[in-house]
Amino acid sequence: MATTGIKSFIQTLKAQGDLISIVTPLDPKYEISALLSELGKKEAPAILFEKVKGHRLPVLGNLLGTRGRLSLALGIEPEKLFDEFPKKIEKRLPPVLVNDASAKEVIKKGRGMDLTKILPALTHYAKDSGPYITSGFSSARDPETGVIGRGLHRMEVRGKDRLGISLLNPPLAEIYGKYKRKRQKMEIATVIGLDPLIFIAAILKAPVGLDKLSIAGGIRGKAIPMVRAENVDLEIPAFAEVLIEGVIDPRGKEEDGVLGESSGYYMGFSKSPAIQVKAITLRENAIYHSIVPWSLEVDNLLYLVHGLDFIPKMKREIPSIREIRLIPGTFGSHAVMSLDTENRGEIRRALSLALSFTNIKKVIGVNTDINLQDDQELEWTLATRFQADRDLIVMTNMRGQPIDPSSGDGFLTAKMGLDATKPMLEGFEKVGVPEEVRKRITPVLQKYVKGR
Repeated sequence: MATTGIKSFIQTLKAQGDLISIVTPLDPKYEISALLSELGKKEAPAILFEKVKGHRLPVLGNLLGTRGRLSLALGIEPEKLFDEFPKKIEKRLPPVLVNDASAKEVIKKGRGMDLTKILPALTHYAKDSGPYITSGFSSARDPETGVIGRGLHRMEVRGKDRLGISLLNPPLAEIYGKYKRKRQKMEIATVIGLDPLIFIAAILKAPVGLDKLSIAGGIRGKAIPMVRAENVDLEIPAFAEVLIEGVIDPRGKEEDGVLGESSGYYMGFSKSPAIQVKAITLRENAIYHSIVPWSLEVDNLLYLVHGLDFIPKMKREIPSIREIRLIPGTFGSHAVMSLDTENRGEIRRALSLALSFTNIKKVIGVNTDINLQDDQELEWTLATRFQADRDLIVMTNMRGQPIDPSSGDGFLTAKMGLDATKPMLEGFEKVGVPEEVRKRITPVLQKYVKGR
């Protein structure tokens, strides 16, 4: 069952033994990120840092660090994710306006406003230019259509009442462009610490003019509650832990800092405008949610976003595909797929089609006797069934991902497909014990692994 609200989700994780609390005081500059980074290299519980040096708000991290928690947030069984999720996101349900009368604290400009003290924004890596908000869900109104666009954008804390925001992706990038052409100020509201389902919906691609809260409502099967912001003319998700309201003046200076990105490299993007913050609203006993950029948690989110577009389309076009896996640690750019066919032309067509997707840079095709989750088997397959002069496909000057630092102008990149299927029927049978023996020893093996 999907839960509602981040605190409700936390309570569910606690009950399942999938959340740990750390009471040792830790610094938001490097220390919390360092711990999350190490745990984020493998599946681990969500973590609540109860005591943060210099701040009263606790920090929540690694919230969606496993596929199980991702599925829990969506209310879908993990094994049915790519069967049910595409259907659910087509069921649009507009948000409903509610009155949130719960206890809150409003801090306005000139009355103790100091972002650096109020928010325990993390400084993640050694060469980051400063602390970054990595889980802010921002909303702005299109000046021409009146439709509110929403998205997840990294935000740099630049001073007591100033934030930088990287506007690279639609719809907020296009909305800001319109304000800039009109030389008008743009109101913006950012919420942190919200229902994880809404957070997931924030990173999905949405048709022009469609509110992402409608997508979230369709996924849940229930309208998402929203409220009017306190100091700007916007409607935002209700019951968020933190609300930041401000204005972007497009005539102001645009700059950007440096952040260690999900590609594992420091990256700065030009033309990052500044938000002049008007007010911050904190829910009673607020919790600050943070995401470490280079982590398994981000991999899970990219797996969902890229997989949602990539996996169903590939299986629809190539019926012989049985399974597809996006390789962890590659921000969704490396994939492997198993095919139940001996037709070399169909295999090469599958590889070429996969490489036509923007996010895919490398794809491996294997037979159905290979376990896609076993990295050792994948390397063994390449070592014994693949010949580069015969089975390698290289495509140049293809559109790639902006966070790949090796790509050229316009994010153009070279891509490769590797056909690691059996070159012939005879002589390539994988060794193994009889199937009935494997079934008999499975319970013993599971008991042994659990007891280690």
